[in-house]
Amino acid sequence: MSQDAPPDQTPPPNPFTVLGLQGTEDLPAIRKAFLRIAAHSHPDRLRAKSPEEKAQALEVFLVAKKAFETLSQPDKRREWSEKMAPSKLRPSIPVRPGSAPTPAWGVPVYVPSPRPPPDTAAQQLYKLGMLALEAQDYGKALGMFSRAARLLPTPRYQAMELVCRGHQYLSTRFFDRARESFEQALQLHPECREAQVSLELVDKQSGRYLKGR
Repeated sequence: MSQDAPPDQTPPPNPFTVLGLQGTEDLPAIRKAFLRIAAHSHPDRLRAKSPEEKAQALEVFLVAKKAFETLSQPDKRREWSEKMAPSKLRPSIPVRPGSAPTPAWGVPVYVPSPRPPPDTAAQQLYKLGMLALEAQDYGKALGMFSRAARLLPTPRYQAMELVCRGHQYLSTRFFDRARESFEQALQLHPECREAQVSLELVDKQSGRYLKGR
């Protein structure tokens, strides 16, 4: 007789983290964060994209939509907000004379707040960063990739952080610094297509700029 597969024990992602929030925002701020994500990931805005890009964006949109629906409920919003609050020590209760100090008698116990797995949160931040990069919102993309790299310091996430920094330099015509950032990204992750394309863009823009002077 075959046994049923064990249920998936992966905890649901924190909806505040999904929307790039800190856990203290009110409903208008939560709605604004969701609409910002939906503006780049809603299926109606991606008709000209490839099937792979549409599938990735749809996944981001559905996760963000579920997070918004969860946080639209006051009790759920309060529950998740408390989970993101700094953990506190339980109040201490005097230990009975002669008894061993155990948690049952009130010895302060540090209780960590539940957090989503680092790889899950980092992957979601990475997807949001890619959407922001596609929209040429380099400041927002840099923030997403930086947070992803702190949670999970993989070469891919760190390279994308450098790519965004390079584009910020490029937008202000610091061509040498932009090129240096893109080259560092390729050293970290040689298969980083975004860095390769960006290096070509530096050469084109710097050449046009020098000709126009």
